[in-house]
Amino acid sequence: MISKAHKHPDFSALSQQIDPAWIAHALAVTGKASVRRRRLPAEQVVWLVIALAMYRHQSIPEVVAHLDLVLPDEVNPEIAKSALTQARQRLGEEPLAQLFGLSALAWDERHQRGRSWRGLARYAIDGSTLRTSDTPENRQHFGAQAYASGVAASYPQ
Repeated sequence: MISKAHKHPDFSALSQQIDPAWIAHALAVTGKASVRRRRLPAEQVVWLVIALAMYRHQSIPEVVAHLDLVLPDEVNPEIAKSALTQARQRLGEEPLAQLFGLSALAWDERHQRGRSWRGLARYAIDGSTLRTSDTPENRQHFGAQAYASGVAASYPQ
């Protein structure tokens, strides 16, 4: 079981924002949809990977147990830890990249509704500094902060 010392993030708010149809679409276009009946179908593995980011201090079996992701089986109620790892490997990264694209597009469209300026989406970065890779091209294009001592900063900004 999951240690009581860890406060669990509220997964329900996120799960309400991710349309199950997006997951089904991401699995279908990447060819990763579960064809045979598994105790941990691909849809559930997607939720597992998302949850692992939120429950990063728990083991995979603890997260699976906490979210009750494994389909019931009266003959074999337990699932092997290796089966969880294999399920993640079978899924791969493509469906998650697809899901990210679908959710980002939908959330952005929802956020931008009624907020455009002259037909353009409005985005801003204010009071932020972005660092780039320290390459000659980036130093030439972006420059670098110079300290009072005259030494240039480690990364172009």
